[in-house]
Amino acid sequence: MLSKLKQLFKESIFYGIGNFITKASGLILLPLYAIYTSKAEIGLLALYESAFMFLLVVSGWGAKGGFTRWYNEMKSEKDKKSLFFTTYFFNVFTSALGVVLTGIVLFNLNLFNGADSERVIILFSASSLLKLLFDVPFILLRLQQKAFKQTTYQSINVGLTVLFTIYLLEVRKVGFEGIFLAQLCANGITLLLVLPLILKNCHWYFQRKVLGEMIHYGYPLAISNILTLVLTISDRYILEAFYSLEAVGSFSVAIKVSNLLQFLVVGSFVTSYTYQYYKSMNEDDGTRYHVKIFTYFVLFMVLAGLAIVFFGKEIIYVIMAGKTEYYDAIPVIPLLIIGLVFSGMRQVFVLPITKAKKTRLISLVMVLTGVLNISLNFLIIPIFGKEGAAFTTAISQLFAAVWFLIKVRQLDGTRYEWGKVSLVLLFGIIACISYLYIPSFNWIIDVLIKLVLLLFFVLSLFLFHFFEEIEILRIKQAWQKWKNLKIKSINKN
Repeated sequence: MLSKLKQLFKESIFYGIGNFITKASGLILLPLYAIYTSKAEIGLLALYESAFMFLLVVSGWGAKGGFTRWYNEMKSEKDKKSLFFTTYFFNVFTSALGVVLTGIVLFNLNLFNGADSERVIILFSASSLLKLLFDVPFILLRLQQKAFKQTTYQSINVGLTVLFTIYLLEVRKVGFEGIFLAQLCANGITLLLVLPLILKNCHWYFQRKVLGEMIHYGYPLAISNILTLVLTISDRYILEAFYSLEAVGSFSVAIKVSNLLQFLVVGSFVTSYTYQYYKSMNEDDGTRYHVKIFTYFVLFMVLAGLAIVFFGKEIIYVIMAGKTEYYDAIPVIPLLIIGLVFSGMRQVFVLPITKAKKTRLISLVMVLTGVLNISLNFLIIPIFGKEGAAFTTAISQLFAAVWFLIKVRQLDGTRYEWGKVSLVLLFGIIACISYLYIPSFNWIIDVLIKLVLLLFFVLSLFLFHFFEEIEILRIKQAWQKWKNLKIKSINKN
């Protein structure tokens, strides 16, 4: 179990680095957006981003989910390459179709019609298509557990996007459309770099029968993902309808800050854990391993979430170029973090259900969750605005997580360590409430208070015996090993 933990931790770090680099680009790009675009355009950008998220979900129409599920069951390397070829070119067709249809919809929505809107929609559509064309190769690298290589390509794409955006906004003063022109250039170059990988992993044989099986398996997951997306983005459109693009702009800033948890912890962990889970799902039972992994996953989510909540104001100040008009996003962050914690749990609970190939059940649950979320949005957002939007998302994620947990217990009888998980959640809530009621002093004292609260959270877990003796021993050994390496490094210098 220890070797699997080390492998999972190692891969999660690489994916975390890639995700962090992606998110860190916002530290450069968002200040530029804030300087060269209005608050309303920030809101419009959020709606374009949600349109791309929709394209990402519908592209492949479930074949990508089937590719993930079938890849490690292929008997030979040639079969794996043939499966990749089949999945990739089916994804090319569905992505192109999806981009065309989405572009037509955007052209006919008054919300997206403004100055230079036609050029912006065309640039958005072209850059989105290019990005979708290297999505399946990235999935392949994850399946092959080549986290470093995938992170390298991802980092190149981010670096190019940042450079082109700086050039077009800062130097050429192109304005709002420069955001999408920069993405078009960066995605085009990245696709050219990934092309040798695509050709290397293709065996030019189209597995029509297997594709049918993958779609049959994956289309309920695609529907599930679409409904998950509706759960995620419908609030932005409803906010715009009842309030304004400026409200969407503030809400999108809160989302970007809270999504640090998604990029640094949830996304990187779930990515690594999912591919490890599928790879070993036919091996001997590893129930204790999965139970412990879930416990520590919740711990890291809550710890990182607290840090983001505590330092949310400072993060907004940096990424929005010191514009205090975005501080109205601060109260939304804790609610969004809670929703992300429930979302992380939900994604773990889904894996045993996909293992049993009960993807229609997943689709059913997400359909009901989507209906619940939209209904709550229409009821609560008109009254409570941004905070209401974040609250409805958290409730909907909790609803889905509980339903999936019940089904997992019925399928394999897994019993998670709810006593320990409850401790983590309880002390997290106490630390968060304590922070909200402590008055602000100067920035040095405020930072010290935040660090003390984080320390309180960790020490409370030790006092209430969250960690087992063997786990404490491993922590001490890791600390000692790190300290020895540091001493050796100092002596060399």
